[in-house]
Amino acid sequence: MTLTTIRRAVTGLALIATLGFTHHTASEKTLCAGFLPPNNMNIPVGLFSTGGISEQQFNDVLDRIEKIYKADVERKGDTLRINRLWSDGTVNASAQRMGNTQVLNMYGGLARHPATNIEGFALVACHEFGHHNGGAPKTAGWFGGGWATNEGGSDYFATLKCLRRFFAEDDNEAILKGLDLDPVASAACEAQFTNRQDQLLCLRSSLAGQSVANLFQALKKETTPPTFGTPDKSEVRRTNDNHPATQCRLDTYFAGMLCVAKESEEPSNSDYKQGSCYAPRDTAGVRPRCWFAPPTN
Repeated sequence: MTLTTIRRAVTGLALIATLGFTHHTASEKTLCAGFLPPNNMNIPVGLFSTGGISEQQFNDVLDRIEKIYKADVERKGDTLRINRLWSDGTVNASAQRMGNTQVLNMYGGLARHPATNIEGFALVACHEFGHHNGGAPKTAGWFGGGWATNEGGSDYFATLKCLRRFFAEDDNEAILKGLDLDPVASAACEAQFTNRQDQLLCLRSSLAGQSVANLFQALKKETTPPTFGTPDKSEVRRTNDNHPATQCRLDTYFAGMLCVAKESEEPSNSDYKQGSCYAPRDTAGVRPRCWFAPPTN
């Protein structure tokens, strides 16, 4: 079976969850089949551009994801497989479950996009891993209960759990030194956490969230830049399982960054509160209402 065929499969054995965009309504329960709206975007190997990451950085990020999570996945009775599609110019990333195998498809075209940096690419990988391991809320499947954490939930997992573990191996003080960090994110990270290492993990995640938000803005040709200081104030009546709007997604990354729940607190597949922040207990770090509606029962 080719990768193209895999991406288009709609059977219960290979349902695809992606980080991309969708035009579906909030009430629909399907997952879209591409990172972008229908287009021919392709960034081949060797195309000159300012920005993006190298093949070595691409592999370094995925090596670390494998090292961090391989044993955890195996304890669940699953196997983690990351398809490293560096030579594929597709600007995409996807997750699929095949039997007991958690599959991540990571494309070189996405890595080479000018808006992508190391932090942003790590967030994308964490998001795709989150579809398998991010817990509730789950998106409904075509044949009943779905295996995948929904899009907003995978975004939340990426900064709340995965990036904290990913960045913990780095000298974040040195990496962040001299960088022009967003003042709103910086103030929030320093106010929310008293431990310096927690502050640094939060600040490093702000680089990741802004990178990915800028990528979405560029791909959707939006004129209003997403920022940490301009939250989406809309509220859904029903949880949106599909991809939220650009600002809403940045708000979700911000919430995950600021949540005081520990990385070691594993999410639950049925209880969205486990291992996360939630209202009214918490005033910061809760899933944004622009995509999440807390269950009433």
